[in-house]
Amino acid sequence: MDDLFLPPHVHCCQRGDAFVFLDLVQDEYTLIMGDAAAALSELTAKAGSTPLSAQHAEALRELIQAGLLTTDSRAGRPFTAAPGEGAVQPLQDLETASRPAVKLSHVYNFAVACTTAAVRLRWSRIQNTVSAVAMRKARHASRQRVDLDEARRLAAIFHRLRGLFPANYLCLFDSLALVEFLARYDVFPEWVFGVKLEPWAAHCWIQHQQFTFNESVEQAAAYTPIMVI
Repeated sequence: MDDLFLPPHVHCCQRGDAFVFLDLVQDEYTLIMGDAAAALSELTAKAGSTPLSAQHAEALRELIQAGLLTTDSRAGRPFTAAPGEGAVQPLQDLETASRPAVKLSHVYNFAVACTTAAVRLRWSRIQNTVSAVAMRKARHASRQRVDLDEARRLAAIFHRLRGLFPANYLCLFDSLALVEFLARYDVFPEWVFGVKLEPWAAHCWIQHQQFTFNESVEQAAAYTPIMVI
């Protein structure tokens, strides 16, 4: 079988013997087990020198037909599990952290960030939202060094103001709103999407290196990263 690649809008991770695909165009997750998962394990282990069995090859062809894989190297990137560094420390302890001073400019930037996140999630496709965040981060690549002290202060301000915005506490909204707020101060951490299988759940949070910004270490560790923006 030809080499296989991931389309730009598809992300994948391995959890145990299973694989999970995230298709941003369809805005859906797909769990892969059985023969297809065994074949994908071979690809992940770079065992391409050994021909796939007919059963495994057929299982992979079904993934190609579903648009989760492609044989066109120009339209995809090498098949690999999602990168990601495990979180081992919270950026701050919300119960004991000091309460930083909040200025009017913080309130304004918070309102803009939350409104932007709410509008994007209500009216824009998740693919477009992810692309916008990724492209903005790429444009500011020269400023990728995150000052953790400044990030800690800004995250504390965001959490202090969060109750002022009339939206339920949901990981997708809160993470995107925090990303938008931090970006207004030229702070660009990672937006991490993860999955777990038993029970099935998808989740996202903000992280830089080993520090989580808006999630506990225990909660983040329960998920396998599938996409890191």
